Amino acid sequence: MADDEREQVWSATVDHLRTMIDSGRLPAGSRLPAERALCEQLGISRGSLRQALRVLDSIGYVQVRPGSGTYVRENLGEQPLRGWFSEHEQLVEKLFDLRTTVEPTLAERLALEHTPRVLARLESTVDEMDQAAADGDMLRVIAADAEFHRVIAGNAGNDDVTDLLRSVLSLVGEERRAALRLPGQIRKAVDEHRAILEAIRRSDAAAAREITLRHLLDAKTYVHDYTSGD
Repeated sequence: MADDEREQVWSATVDHLRTMIDSGRLPAGSRLPAERALCEQLGISRGSLRQALRVLDSIGYVQVRPGSGTYVRENLGEQPLRGWFSEHEQLVEKLFDLRTTVEPTLAERLALEHTPRVLARLESTVDEMDQAAADGDMLRVIAADAEFHRVIAGNAGNDDVTDLLRSVLSLVGEERRAALRLPGQIRKAVDEHRAILEAIRRSDAAAAREITLRHLLDAKTYVHDYTSGD
């Protein structure tokens, strides 16, 4: 199966599972059916299902518990944002610190060595995030944001660093869900992702590094200011 066809399959699977969760067929806290049963029900391969679950896990929609299964997370819902950030202040701080240490270097490396396929994948995530924002579809916004950073992490040519960042990104589902709900953050994130993409496209390693670092530091500052009520 070609890469674009495989991507369409797991993207459709994300949407299908999302509908099942949003409709209450898979309520918060419930365990998803076993992989084999889901694959048969949805008519997809295990690879496509696992990729869809990874996306849903990375954005905080489900939680994969090794040895136990995949569970629907409790919805962040209407919990006040300031209250959520205050409650998780130390976690958010540590996650941003880890990301600012690793991600700028990966963007720099990708700018020096990338392929048309990787550029196309990055561009598709930016376009998807932009369209989802216009549609008011928050889940798609979050999924596209997560996928943009994952594509960079998965194609920067350093397996050890990539594995570290993947581990970090697996922890930022709720932080991402909350941060992108802050006023003005979606539009800002779309514009900054596009700027990172263009720096990578023109092989400007210094700009890719600087824009990525600023993107993360600005988000961290914005979250801090919003939480403190400044």
